[in-house]
Amino acid sequence: MTLDKTVSIFGLGYIGLPFSAALANVGYKVIGVDVDNEKISMLKRGEVGIHEPGLRETLEKYKQRIEYTTDGAYAVQNSDIIFVTVGTPVNENDEPDYSQLDSCIEIIGKNLRKGQLVMLKSTVIIGTTEEYVSPKLEKISGLKAGEDFYLVFCPERTIEGLALHEIYNLPKIIGGINKESSIMAEKIMRRFGGKTRIVSSPRAAEMCKLVDNLYRTTNIAFANETGMLCEKIGIDANEVVSAVNSSYPRTNIFRPGLGADGPCLSKDPIIFRQSALKYKIATPVIDGCIIQNRFSTYRIAEMVKQYILKNSLNKINLSIIGLAFKGFPETDDLRGSPAIKILDILKKEKIRLDSIKLY
Repeated sequence: MTLDKTVSIFGLGYIGLPFSAALANVGYKVIGVDVDNEKISMLKRGEVGIHEPGLRETLEKYKQRIEYTTDGAYAVQNSDIIFVTVGTPVNENDEPDYSQLDSCIEIIGKNLRKGQLVMLKSTVIIGTTEEYVSPKLEKISGLKAGEDFYLVFCPERTIEGLALHEIYNLPKIIGGINKESSIMAEKIMRRFGGKTRIVSSPRAAEMCKLVDNLYRTTNIAFANETGMLCEKIGIDANEVVSAVNSSYPRTNIFRPGLGADGPCLSKDPIIFRQSALKYKIATPVIDGCIIQNRFSTYRIAEMVKQYILKNSLNKINLSIIGLAFKGFPETDDLRGSPAIKILDILKKEKIRLDSIKLY
């Protein structure tokens, strides 16, 4: 049975599109918004464009509840609830790019009406919801946040390749600018199943998102640092990690490998550091984590380069098996791909590659 409320989602990528499918699955009418005309045309034809188990089938099953558009104004005018899931990448100077978020705020603000709920899911610098988004929406709309409209930060925690499963099962963290905002958001998120956890503020929810990923990122950096030392002194790092972790509930060390790459684990430590700089807090642990993770991927390119030089190879045929940023669960997402980073470094080092095969 379809619910009375209509939800619009700004950004139909690896987060927004599965979330659209899940919302339709639990009974909401959905308006999916994206600036990419070709993506909208594909979705209207039933072509998903990304690999996510169960996504195509769910979108097809509930296609009567979902419409796709590039017209953000239309979406806001015809919605009760507005989700923002656009990208907030960092640039080459390690500064967050809010251009997509700004565009959404502008469109939403111009068309916002009393009683609507705006929910942010994009990763942001701590304080963004209250100090940046809320004032902008108020200025553009002429409405008061927490009184005329409601505003919440609800971090996305799903992993690509298991997104639909995790949307229904993972705990949902909710941080509203006031109690009423949080209560309204919780009613919506409860439709998916799983637990909900209301925190004291959007800042707390924004911090939760960063801490989630920082736990894994620092573990990856530590594992690789451990692995490098083991390698140097002739110890099998996998043996060490396996022995330490075995039946010992207080320890869960990752295995050494590439750095923390991909669209989130490479970005979120930088956003955390930018948040800390805003409050004049030093971040030596995170600084080291960023350096180590970048080095862990770059050193693979250096190893390839040294092998080529050591063996005086003239004709070089390079095969790269696995292009996505991770392999389990499987994804086709090339954002932050370590394989592409390694290839780019070799090209910058002017290593002449006669043949490149990508798998």
